[in-house]
Amino acid sequence: MESSHDFSEEDWLVHTHYGIGQIKGIEVKMISGAKASYFRIQTSDSTFWIPVDQIDSEILRPLSTLEEIQLAIAILQRPPKKMSSDHNARKTRIRRVQLQNTPEDTARLIRDLRARQRDKGELNMEESSAIRALKQRLIEEWSLVMDKKSEKVSSRLDDLLDHHQLAAE
Repeated sequence: MESSHDFSEEDWLVHTHYGIGQIKGIEVKMISGAKASYFRIQTSDSTFWIPVDQIDSEILRPLSTLEEIQLAIAILQRPPKKMSSDHNARKTRIRRVQLQNTPEDTARLIRDLRARQRDKGELNMEESSAIRALKQRLIEEWSLVMDKKSEKVSSRLDDLLDHHQLAAE
């Protein structure tokens, strides 16, 4: 991400932990006796603050481009890859994807987790939580970038994931 001066009120950002948020303003806060400027970022269900001088950190990125979302959709259309049978390897992959925070990696992991769920009957708690959160983030970002209702995007995502189930039968 480029320097913080490239971002302003109403810009959309993606945080690795909080998800999609929109900058709603800059606020000066007194922390440990020192004044600092913070971007106030509103998500669908919370508000968080990021110091203006740290906005270019690795945990934030700008909203994806149309091309990046189209690539994620293309990835969802490809056959899933078999996930490792090793729990720790799957856990490491989930954490890596969450930190990399790209729609392409997110789409691959969602697709592969959904196939694992179909094959094994269920996912463990960490995998279930990850697929739910990653799907929500991808749906929100896809909706914003392509200016579509989230319900339509969610339905399209499920159709793409279900297509692999039909092809496997």
